[in-house]
Amino acid sequence: MKRSWIALGAVVVVIVVAIVLLLRPRKPSVTAPPEPSPKVSTETPPEPPTKPGEEPAKGPVEPPKKVEPVDADAVLSKADEELAAGKTVDAYRTLSNALLSDPKAKRGEEIRSRLVKLSEEAFFAGKVVAPFAVLYKVVAGDSLIKVAGKHKTTVELLRRINGIKGDILRIGQNLKIVPGGFDVAVDKSDFHLTVTKDGFWVREFRIGLGKNGTTPVGEFVAGHKLREPVYAAVYPPVPFGDKKNNPLGTRWITVQAEYGIHGTWEPDAIGKEESKGCVRMANQDVEWLFDLVVPGHSKIVIRP
Repeated sequence: MKRSWIALGAVVVVIVVAIVLLLRPRKPSVTAPPEPSPKVSTETPPEPPTKPGEEPAKGPVEPPKKVEPVDADAVLSKADEELAAGKTVDAYRTLSNALLSDPKAKRGEEIRSRLVKLSEEAFFAGKVVAPFAVLYKVVAGDSLIKVAGKHKTTVELLRRINGIKGDILRIGQNLKIVPGGFDVAVDKSDFHLTVTKDGFWVREFRIGLGKNGTTPVGEFVAGHKLREPVYAAVYPPVPFGDKKNNPLGTRWITVQAEYGIHGTWEPDAIGKEESKGCVRMANQDVEWLFDLVVPGHSKIVIRP
């Protein structure tokens, strides 16, 4: 009897030990993590930081192309033939391409004179000449601002082209519209500013530039415009009309940061490097340009 109890106790002990071993938590096996695969960067290296006060580059400007002299006699003869055949746009293109490719072409003034007449008819006279302009019929709810915004033009240009004095439009009124802004190219080498529209020569002006080459070179998009600008580069700002202390003239067109195209009270500054980096125009010239430039849309290129 005593041996039976001993045997039973031994069995119980074995069972308890087995249960304890089974229920004891096992330590997880530890394996070394896999080596990370080397990452290959697909990013381009960052641009070097600019120096304090230095403007970042605005993109490459094409180097001046070698100017091939234009055969002015042949150009004028071809334009005459095209005009005689009623191909006004072709004649405009012929003359425009010649002058833009060779601004110092022989008989250049004669070419310019013809281009002024053709550009006036295409863009600023009442006649709608395709593809430069479209005819728009005013509908209910239209305003000059709304129509200008829809066609990426300016209220001032709508007024000029259509002879509108105030702000009132009539339902059913026909408007000649030149969609999109006009573009500007500044050539620092000869103090010239050229206005173009879709690659066609429109006008050309003499300008003034910044001292010691400070007028920036690059490709830009026109920023905000100001009538009768206040000169805010000094403190306190100088109000418009102070011809001695406010050098901005009657209009301001932003090019980049603190640089712009503006008027001047000093006509003698045209053709010279006398500004702090801005492009100066005679007041009557910048007022004309002001009406054609569309902020956020018109391109401004400044070449060396």
